[in-house]
Amino acid sequence: MNREYRYGNALRLLGATDPAIKKLDTLLGLGTLGLWDLIEAKNELIKVGNDLLGRWHEWRSGEGWRSRTERIEAAHEILVLTSFFEAVDDLRLPFTKKDLLFAKQQALPADQSRAASLRDNVDLVLGGLDAPPCPSPQRPFEDVKVDVEKYYGQLAQDVFSILRGVAGWDRLASHEEERVGAVLRTGLPRLAVARYEDGYRRLACDVPEFALWAHMQEHQATRTGLASLERVLAGITAGHVLPAQLEALRRAQQDTLAHPVTGTGDVSVRMRLPTLEEAYLPQRFRAGEVRSALDNPSLESWWKEKKVRDDLPSFLTACLTRSAAGRMPLIVLGQPGAGKSVLTKILGARLPSAFFPIRVPLREVRAHDSVQEQIEKAIQHATGEEVSWPDLARTVEPALPVVILDGFDELLQATGVRQSDYLSKVAQFQKREASMGRAVAVIVTSRTAVFHFTNPPAGTVVTRLEPFDDDQIARWLNVWNRSNGSYFTQQGVEPLDLSLALAHRHLAEQPLLLLMLALYDADDNALSKTAPSFGQAELYERLLLSFVERELKKDSRPGEDLRHRAELELQRLGFAAFSMANRRSQWATSRQVTDDLAALRRRQPREPSFSTPLTSGEETFRRFFFLYEARAARDADEVRAYEFLHATFGEFLIARLIRSLLTEMVSAPRGTLIEDPPDTLLRRLLSWATLSSRAPVVSFLRELATMSGETERWHELVQQLLRGLNTQPDIDVAAYCPRVASPAERYAYYSANLVVLAVSTADQVMASHVLPGREDVHTEWKRYFHLWQSQCTAEEWEAQVQVVSSLPQAKGDDIVLRLAPATSGKESVRPDPPGPGSLTMYTRMI
Repeated sequence: MNREYRYGNALRLLGATDPAIKKLDTLLGLGTLGLWDLIEAKNELIKVGNDLLGRWHEWRSGEGWRSRTERIEAAHEILVLTSFFEAVDDLRLPFTKKDLLFAKQQALPADQSRAASLRDNVDLVLGGLDAPPCPSPQRPFEDVKVDVEKYYGQLAQDVFSILRGVAGWDRLASHEEERVGAVLRTGLPRLAVARYEDGYRRLACDVPEFALWAHMQEHQATRTGLASLERVLAGITAGHVLPAQLEALRRAQQDTLAHPVTGTGDVSVRMRLPTLEEAYLPQRFRAGEVRSALDNPSLESWWKEKKVRDDLPSFLTACLTRSAAGRMPLIVLGQPGAGKSVLTKILGARLPSAFFPIRVPLREVRAHDSVQEQIEKAIQHATGEEVSWPDLARTVEPALPVVILDGFDELLQATGVRQSDYLSKVAQFQKREASMGRAVAVIVTSRTAVFHFTNPPAGTVVTRLEPFDDDQIARWLNVWNRSNGSYFTQQGVEPLDLSLALAHRHLAEQPLLLLMLALYDADDNALSKTAPSFGQAELYERLLLSFVERELKKDSRPGEDLRHRAELELQRLGFAAFSMANRRSQWATSRQVTDDLAALRRRQPREPSFSTPLTSGEETFRRFFFLYEARAARDADEVRAYEFLHATFGEFLIARLIRSLLTEMVSAPRGTLIEDPPDTLLRRLLSWATLSSRAPVVSFLRELATMSGETERWHELVQQLLRGLNTQPDIDVAAYCPRVASPAERYAYYSANLVVLAVSTADQVMASHVLPGREDVHTEWKRYFHLWQSQCTAEEWEAQVQVVSSLPQAKGDDIVLRLAPATSGKESVRPDPPGPGSLTMYTRMI
């Protein structure tokens, strides 16, 4: 298909008459081609284009999504070209009709080289018409106008090349030649862009898709959820009666709006959780497009230059109204608790009738099934009926099926990187369906951190949900306090105040964690009564303890020591947190936790039962509200992986378990036969990863040491462990081995962590007090420095350098060790890579 004919197809899509198209075909593609032909074509292009764009209500009324989308994109292509030729017409170039006729006479068949040159020039003008720049929801309209102006610049340069062959050009004075050349090369693109923007804005007033693509929709509609967009897009397609099975699926998804915002059981009988419809607030977000294999949306740097937006419903709907929706999946990323699954439920219930949403929770389907099989199985789970995908796709027409694959990260976490090509399989599924005439859009959600395990196809649009801002936190609290007004009155409890929530912003900015704070404070204003007097460690202690006790009450016995049971549960969760940290991961599978607990002899005794017993890992995680469970069906088994809703929960539990170990070790009675401290368990836990690589652990340790009143005794113990480090046997690797590591590596990690514990329990430490003392201080420090550098990962070594500050003693040959300021206070700050000063300091010392 040649370029000009493709443009004719765009005209036909919008209803241009055959005589008009034949005239354009004759002018642009038949016989000897000259400049006068181009001018005649220009006038006809303007006439046909404006006529079609003025009859938008006719061509926009395509019944099916594919037909409607093709027509709208064809209208944009016509708008781009029409605007350009209108700008050419506005220039009033200093050439007469006689000049143009003369140019045409020069292009006679006898002069083949002249005719070929003019044909080539005209082909240049129309060469870009295959793909004029089109607005996309992931890019600001201002950026699109820049691309359109560049596009026009190329066309203007080609027109300039043609006009230089006109006979009248030779009569122009040099200054006039420069002026006309500048007008063509510079003024023409700007004038064409102005024409284009004016025409685009006129169409955006009448065609919702144009407004959505360019972010021109009513701002209020972007902040109130998808309900307003149902009204905006109501005219896209007429509703039709669905078969009973599909109507049941739509109703099932719509019914979720009346369900509580979360399924937690941690709510008092008299307390009321807001419904999903009441509590949902469209998240702020950033959006971008993957252009090559080098793009990595899991990195913060990839998002740095992308603007934060607050029109998420409009953005998602705009993506679904472009033809690209049928070729490539749309990715939605976010942290645990950011509201990804809630968003998918809202989409499943509220997408306008132009679309037919099908929500597929990936944790409920088999990981190794095909995309089609996963969709069919999800429908069966939701309705109890089997529906084949081809039948569904044909039946829902003219609506566009929108498959929402929720929890791609769960496939990765539970099955490993074997699902890293899943997005390519999704794109192949879409390509197959498009070739069969069954277009389908796909939305995939995933945690940001695990997205680096996959390779999204070039052209994939990715959006990342951002934390709540102050306004969103305030709006959410208004819904919460209004829903529980009667409960607060009956219990004599004050509503949760915005200022109190903002005091714990690192939790309040995630919707699910904000709910956790609200539930905690609803119990006798626990948060507001204690907040002024404690730090982050004490907040986490009370917060997690209250939720664990609340869960344990469900199966407690009369007279049972609930606090002791809660302490055991928190300790087990601490071991689970170590399972993650020692594997250098943010999550662990239930099998990994079970194996670790068995190796550490921490299995919980089970009572006889006829039901299938839970593994130790599953018992550890239970149904705690602050944990995120990823599930995926693999073969005949269901694989589970777990992660804390906020990374600092796991880091606090690591610090808390270390505190418990140190407290027991300093309290253990000393006999005449055993003088050395029994550090076997501590050494097993601290020989696989550096504490300094998780800076909040160090901050929590510092605060917990102060809270305990045992700082001096802890410090004395740690010094004793360091001095006797070389006299202790290596740990039993076979018993506890979260990953493969050499004896030298394990020794390096344990010694590095003991140094961190030493500086966390004292304002400053003299290196001579903690090193074994077989050589002079500088020699031994040099050995440990190089040991850590050679055995730890680069990131861990850099973190150790940043967390432990060391300086030569002002007087004497000793070295002063201190905790870096970033980790010595109450704030949990992850250290940046060490600067030149830190490295120079170490280099000078060694």
